[in-house]
Amino acid sequence: MIQQRHPILLAFAAAALLLGGSAAYAAKPKSTTSTEAAKSVGHPVEYQELEGKVGALIIVETNLNTARRGTLIKWTNPTLILQLGPEAGSIQLSVPHDSIRRITLLDPPPAAATPAATPSTQGSGSAKKN
Repeated sequence: MIQQRHPILLAFAAAALLLGGSAAYAAKPKSTTSTEAAKSVGHPVEYQELEGKVGALIIVETNLNTARRGTLIKWTNPTLILQLGPEAGSIQLSVPHDSIRRITLLDPPPAAATPAATPSTQGSGSAKKN
């Protein structure tokens, strides 16, 4: 009796493997990493070029395979300080020069278009005195 169930279990296991394997091929492609996204919206810069860029938005990639995006608060020869955004805790992060692998200077976002001035609904502003 055990010999009769054994082929059924093998067939069930094989079907499960086939279905699981086909699901892997149907999975979504990998999303772009932060470094790939940084390449499309910014340009790499050397550490020394950041001296005059305080206030700029940058991405710092380190030798420890981490990437941090933030605003450059302070630049010195041995280290730089970033202000990270709220998604990273809104903290100031000190990054030593020796640990930096690559720096990407992000392009500023385009300025928002200001709406055209519309005439006032209360009149032209000049009133007649009675």
